[in-house]
Amino acid sequence: MKNTAVAVQVATFYGRAAWYWLAKHKALGNMACVVAASTILVLVQYEPAAAQNLDALQNAADRLVQFFTGPFGRSIGAIAFIGMFLAAAFGYWSWGALLRVGGSLAGMFAAAELVDFLAGSGT
Repeated sequence: MKNTAVAVQVATFYGRAAWYWLAKHKALGNMACVVAASTILVLVQYEPAAAQNLDALQNAADRLVQFFTGPFGRSIGAIAFIGMFLAAAFGYWSWGALLRVGGSLAGMFAAAELVDFLAGSGT
């Protein structure tokens, strides 16, 4: 029983030391990026069999884009922009942050059109 407790304490000590070393050297973020990139590469290579199709997945993705760029997304964006403008006007928010968020909102609403343009199906 005593040997098991010592082994657990030693494993905990070394595990904690390894965790802090990884966090200090930003290796966790790098590993997350590598895992995400690998996952994307694997999913891009996936092609359904002749009897299968991805229509359900495409419909779900289209609905998600329509949800964020439709009336709901525009309302939330307008409310956020009005709140940030008022906060910047009264000195609680910086004007630079307001411009960054405004650019982010513009990018969100322009994303679907940009993808269509780059894919060659834009008007």
